[in-house]
Amino acid sequence: MVLVKYMIKILMIDDEIFARDAMAKIISKKGFDVIVASTAEEGLKLFKEKTPDVVFLDVMLPDLDGDNLHDYLKEIKKDIIVYYITGSELVFTPENAKNAGATGYLKKPVELQDLFKVLDEIKNIFGVKV
Repeated sequence: MVLVKYMIKILMIDDEIFARDAMAKIISKKGFDVIVASTAEEGLKLFKEKTPDVVFLDVMLPDLDGDNLHDYLKEIKKDIIVYYITGSELVFTPENAKNAGATGYLKKPVELQDLFKVLDEIKNIFGVKV
């Protein structure tokens, strides 16, 4: 019998290339499969093709705000786990994220301890030992 290790797949949709790619590299090193997109359109396409388990979603994208994109994602997969990412807590608060149905929230610039906490939370959701 061959045991296959399941990798949790995370789709990161963020138009800030350097921040997104740095986070993706860290997340990948923590044992996750990471897919990246820089627009809502690209993110939606990859969401349909790659069927991720979790989405890290920037609130302000160039072609559609993250809140509306989250609604589209939920139409495709009702139980999708979404963590919002934003650089403006004045515009979008953790309470907004919760009210929109997000599992969690990360503030930019993302602090490593906050990111690690979220990654541990995701592992717990999927029953992966932390």
